[in-house]
Amino acid sequence: MGGGHRAAQEVSAPRRKKPRARLQLPPPAPRNRVAVALAARRGSGAAGQHGRSPGAQRRADRMALQKSLREAPDR
Repeated sequence: MGGGHRAAQEVSAPRRKKPRARLQLPPPAPRNRVAVALAARRGSGAAGQHGRSPGAQRRADRMALQKSLREAPDR
């Protein structure tokens, strides 16, 4: 009765734990207001352009009208 003899029995290899799969999270958004504003400007196609004041827009429209009247052939 050789109950405690392991040499004749097949010994299994030690089992290793598999590494846990970690959930990949994107980096947190910047909390700095300036960084947020710069990121928004970078993403838009109109970065660097400024809106015209109503007076400047009115003058630009008037000048464009005068130019078109000057260049139009006389009737």
